[in-house]
Amino acid sequence: MAAALLAAAAVTGAALGLAFSRGGGDTASAGPPGPLWRGAFKTVSWGTTGTATIDRTSSGHLVLRLSRDFKTQRAPELFIHIGSIRMPLKRAWGAQVYTLSDDADPREGVQVFCEKCNKAWGVAKLEPVPHRID
Repeated sequence: MAAALLAAAAVTGAALGLAFSRGGGDTASAGPPGPLWRGAFKTVSWGTTGTATIDRTSSGHLVLRLSRDFKTQRAPELFIHIGSIRMPLKRAWGAQVYTLSDDADPREGVQVFCEKCNKAWGVAKLEPVPHRID
């Protein structure tokens, strides 16, 4: 009986993780930690390079990670946008981590946006990261 309950819980957890990876709501805490979405930055207005990854942490929270090789033009009013989520960019280069709310929609991609210029400087279209099944 306990084995059957454990198996049912594992199937439910996997289903919830799959729903999130397809953009299905606030199931961020479901599933194992690791990368969920990833994409490379492409220049829109100013040279922007590097990679954006959305990871699930071991505590179930979502974080946005910018790679070590992330780089864009410096400016006083740079922000990271993921759909309706807006966060000040910490700096114009290097590895960075931002905590996301469970309603972050990775299908919107990640945008480096200059509010002073009212222009997108770079965009990373995010794709689901395939999960290994062991």
